[in-house]
Amino acid sequence: MRATDDSKIQRLARIATALLWWGFLAYFVRSVIRTRDFGPDHLIALLILGYLAGWGPYLMLSRRSPIGKSARLAACTASILAGFALVELPAVVRLVDYRSVFHTPTPPWKRTGNLPDAALLYVREPNQRLRARFQGADLRQLDGVPTSRLYQCDARLDGRGFRNAVGLDSARVVIVGDSFVEGLQAADDELISAQLARALKVPTANLGRTGYGPQQELEVLRRHGLALGPRTCVWTFYEGNDLQDVESYEADRDRVRKLRPESPARDWFGRSFVRNGAAFLIRQGTHEPTFPARRRAGEFRDAAGRSTAIYFSCGVHEGEPDRVAGRCDSPALRRFEEIMAEAHALCRARGVDLVVAFVPSKFRVYRDLCRFEPDSPCREWPVDALPAAVEAAVRASGDDVGFLDLTPALHARAAEGELVYLPDDTHWSARGH
Repeated sequence: MRATDDSKIQRLARIATALLWWGFLAYFVRSVIRTRDFGPDHLIALLILGYLAGWGPYLMLSRRSPIGKSARLAACTASILAGFALVELPAVVRLVDYRSVFHTPTPPWKRTGNLPDAALLYVREPNQRLRARFQGADLRQLDGVPTSRLYQCDARLDGRGFRNAVGLDSARVVIVGDSFVEGLQAADDELISAQLARALKVPTANLGRTGYGPQQELEVLRRHGLALGPRTCVWTFYEGNDLQDVESYEADRDRVRKLRPESPARDWFGRSFVRNGAAFLIRQGTHEPTFPARRRAGEFRDAAGRSTAIYFSCGVHEGEPDRVAGRCDSPALRRFEEIMAEAHALCRARGVDLVVAFVPSKFRVYRDLCRFEPDSPCREWPVDALPAAVEAAVRASGDDVGFLDLTPALHARAAEGELVYLPDDTHWSARGH
């Protein structure tokens, strides 16, 4: 009788193990089939599917008892899950966002420390300590860089989420802009706002935020800048991507407006080690086009005669180093002119002087100061007349709007041997600020 009971238990265990194994196998096969694009979710499902399939021969052919086989499968799976749980715990409690660790391309409104905003697309959480580590942007897709510096940002943000001293409630000067003004590559006392405050001896507010374009900067002026009661607003225009930001703003705003609250599980999964590690493996396996570093580098000699390699990921406009035609007469530039007219009207109504500062690309400043290899594509990259086109757009908004092209001053300092831009990044050095 006891032997019969044992036989029934083993039969039931065998059936339960088979059903469980086939059930998981079917679920992840279905997950793979339903995934249209090969992405992290697809890869994770494939890896789990491979793991389950690997256990198949053992479960079917081993002469061990069904309970013994099930126990081994459970123990092995539990140990793997326990290991991943330890790695995932920091993401669960929001101590680590693995999107930053693996440099996963992520819209700014989904990054830790940021919040979606219908008009600004994203804002930084106020009164936070902003920490970031990153490689110079000009080294992306370059192969054979001799040395690579890792930049680290450790900044305190004010109640508006900008890089100002806590409690700054008024300013004589406000500076509106993008990553050049926010300056994550520079220390607080090196920022353009800090240096201008020392030079003018008046309170100066930094209202720059990485990734912002003219539409967002207009909203920053309306929402934050004028509330500080300034006498002057300095509006920076970066030629590298501000017109691209004008073009992409409406589509990005629609994406933000269509966002729906995510479940806690989905929110964690976006930060998780598993998902971002899988995304990293996919990027490594797709073999993104790389360029020999020497072909994108120019040899620059500083004032002491030392040779420095300056890298260029693009020409005067980011993302299109070989094509600049049409940027000086485009719908985006005409939209920028409309934005300037709105900004001027806001400032004039409050008695605020508006000054637009044209921020040139690194290539515009250093192109004729570097020696390039004979086969370097940088030698053929054109330089357009965008500074004059932007000035015309600014002047069209009113005769009393100031305009300052920073190219001559930056070029003059560079010609004297100064590194006013970072050698491996698109942004200003501390000296450039």
